[in-house]
Amino acid sequence: MLRKLTRVVRPLLDLSERRALVAANDPGTDLDIVLTGARHLARMRNFRSAAALLDGIDTDGLDLLDECFVGVTLLSGQEGLRADLLLAPHLGSLADRDLTPAQRVRLAEWIQLSGLPAAEKVAALRTLRTFEGSSRAPGATLRDLRFREFRLRTAAFEKIDVRDFFADGDEDPFRWKDNLRYVHDLVTHGHADTARTLVERQLSEHGLRDRAVAEAALRFDSGALVPDLDAVPAEHRGMPGVLALAHDLRGQSPAHQDFYEACLEATTSRFDAMDVHTRDSLLRVLTVKDLLPELDALVPTLRGVPETMLGARCGRGLIAMEQGEHRDAADLLHSVLVEDPTYTVAATGLRLVYARLDGDRTVIDLRNEIGYGSASAGRAGIRRGDRDQGTTLMLTGQYLKAWSVRRTAPPWRILERDLGERFLNAAPLPEDPGSSLFLITDDGVGDEIRGAQHLGELAARYRVTATCDPRLRTLLERSFPTIEFVDVARRIRGHLNPVYDGRYSDFILASHLPAHCDPYVEAADHVTYGQNLTFNRFAGVLPRQDTGAYLVPDPARAVPRAEGRLKVGLVWRSHFSGGTRRMMYIGLEQLTPLLDVDGVEFWSIQHATDDVERAYLEEHGIRQIQDVDLFDDLEGLAAHVASMDLVIGISTVPMELAAAVGTPTWLLGFSPENYLYRTGGGRTSVDQLSRNSTIIAPPWIDFTAPYQECVDLVLADCRTRLERLARSARHG
Repeated sequence: MLRKLTRVVRPLLDLSERRALVAANDPGTDLDIVLTGARHLARMRNFRSAAALLDGIDTDGLDLLDECFVGVTLLSGQEGLRADLLLAPHLGSLADRDLTPAQRVRLAEWIQLSGLPAAEKVAALRTLRTFEGSSRAPGATLRDLRFREFRLRTAAFEKIDVRDFFADGDEDPFRWKDNLRYVHDLVTHGHADTARTLVERQLSEHGLRDRAVAEAALRFDSGALVPDLDAVPAEHRGMPGVLALAHDLRGQSPAHQDFYEACLEATTSRFDAMDVHTRDSLLRVLTVKDLLPELDALVPTLRGVPETMLGARCGRGLIAMEQGEHRDAADLLHSVLVEDPTYTVAATGLRLVYARLDGDRTVIDLRNEIGYGSASAGRAGIRRGDRDQGTTLMLTGQYLKAWSVRRTAPPWRILERDLGERFLNAAPLPEDPGSSLFLITDDGVGDEIRGAQHLGELAARYRVTATCDPRLRTLLERSFPTIEFVDVARRIRGHLNPVYDGRYSDFILASHLPAHCDPYVEAADHVTYGQNLTFNRFAGVLPRQDTGAYLVPDPARAVPRAEGRLKVGLVWRSHFSGGTRRMMYIGLEQLTPLLDVDGVEFWSIQHATDDVERAYLEEHGIRQIQDVDLFDDLEGLAAHVASMDLVIGISTVPMELAAAVGTPTWLLGFSPENYLYRTGGGRTSVDQLSRNSTIIAPPWIDFTAPYQECVDLVLADCRTRLERLARSARHG
């Protein structure tokens, strides 16, 4: 085993880690050393290497806690079947063994993550909750086992009340700090008052000096319970978890921005003094929160960085991706995901990188080899409904499959459970003329606008009621007068634990269906959601038109058209443009090659422009809309884009709105996502999702080329087309 330790562990450790490994051990058995090495690797989330180190050890002589560690480690990698075989002998004797509280908790974790059917897991956990013989039943142990059962039954989409598990006969469940783990679920089940009482009680007893309580208070209702952020102790600000929360809260107010900057300074300034585990935690936060410049400053190179530090490898992989070094990025991100299959930001980056490399390799192929670690009970294989599965299918033009896998999403599984056959989940719309249909609009506002192209056909078949973003309601009512629209505000990105009045165990569904929708759901013969309309379009149930307006702007707000010149709108990014989305957007300055085309009057329809962008617009003579809030006043925006001859840019709300009112749009296809998503995998230039839209890119575009080279190629093609269109307008 010492040879195994040398072969598997030592190459992954730096000198300080090796010394820590030796110092942690007595000169005991080889098995003790191997277990210590595996524990270190597992703590660093190098699950594959930890499992490899444990391969072949004799578990018969292990203490139960050590055996539980082995089982959970195997499940966290790709050895789920072996872990379940090791677990099986324990299951038959649970009721007869006098286990300590610690053994019960660790065995429960193993059972929860295993590949057993959900019902068998719940039965085993209930057996562990029965204390007999000499053992006492500590409340913390029972609460842990109860919470694990709650998680299992929620994951199985059982209809349960979170309060039954939160209290379970306890006279005062608010006194237990470990009950803070229920806060999010209490809120999404519609029990925000109970959650608030719990957090306030813990604040009164422990104050912000307790980091777990401080984090719960910051997370609840976007930190509403912490009005004075200066009261958060300085030592908390240097912790990666608090930095992650501060990042999510930074848009709430200037004070929250200052708090975030203080946390960022506190964590990064003490990076060198952190132990290896805390350093890796910080780097993981920086990757997940898209703080790559900060990570680059801390880890400018991987030289001297232990391979166990996956946060560093993932961060350098994402930086390589942004710099166009796609093969290096693929190698780094692949190595990270193989070690820790739950590192989703690495999977997202790898999906983008694979789309920019020669060959047919996809993240689906990798998931079929490694699975999702503990999220798939250590089994290899793609998980149906996985985001990477849907987007990979879209890249290859397999639209029907891409939309059909969405039926496995938790919101739709819950409605399927509650509504039975009335709920149409990625299913053909029924032949039931005159029946009532309730439509839940989901995803973003741009998706809602795009999906509205099918509302006319729905209204001809059914009596329709539909939810809508309040900013769109008057526009939709004018366009589809026989449909009743119900306002449902969009969930705000970055708002932590928003307080819903929903009754569902899934916060996304709770945001889609607040309580005022219940009467419409109950009265409807059929209930479905917006993405199912796209499924029906590709299934041939709903007809498709490539051109034609379907939204009618307010005639009272009509805007004059340009005289003697083409009036062309420009949009270059989304309101939310962080993370990997940047690879699908461009900067305003990159549109410069278009700006001197004769006979064109350019207008910005970009919302949320900053000072630098506004200065550039003025300098280059690009007109700006002065009388409309381009984010909130979608009626005003619709009137402006309807007055234009053309809109050029990327897919976002202004572009989708322009297409919906009948204005031709040119979507710049400089990325695989912009091009392949919309063209059936490159088979046509006609946008397969939006009407009145053409994807602009030469059919020979090579996405293995650097990003800027692809942008230059597409803009050169766009300029040629625009010059041709302007000449035609002058002569026609």
